[in-house]
Amino acid sequence: MNKAIQQSRILFLDTQPLVRLLQMHPDYYSSVSEVLDLAYEKNLTILVSSVTLFEISKQAFSAHEGVLARQYREFFENSANVVCCDVNPEISVKAAEFFAAASRSNHKLTEGESLRLATAFVMGADCIVTECSAFRDATDISVVTLDEI
Repeated sequence: MNKAIQQSRILFLDTQPLVRLLQMHPDYYSSVSEVLDLAYEKNLTILVSSVTLFEISKQAFSAHEGVLARQYREFFENSANVVCCDVNPEISVKAAEFFAAASRSNHKLTEGESLRLATAFVMGADCIVTECSAFRDATDISVVTLDEI
């Protein structure tokens, strides 16, 4: 397991790791499962963004899987250690700052990525698990990609 994850107390789980877990992706399912197992074992706080809930629910509804979308919501709202963070004014402004800074560099972020990164930042995450390596250039929070787990 990655050292930054092992030392984390407040772990931000980005959209793509959750998608890989839900897809049971052969290359990443076990890695994301290990992260979640460690988080529950060590009683870590797992932060997720309401933007992530939107993104994965949108996929479920597009596939006519409304029940699945509701199950996602249940996971986000009722899982021990998981905190689903709403986008608030502070997160919105920080996301705009991240987005503008990234647009001035070669490390572009989408609006969704900016909102998710701002959520991690504002909510005090000390480690981010993601597939977005551009997060490293935007913040000093430890960033671990799925390939590094």
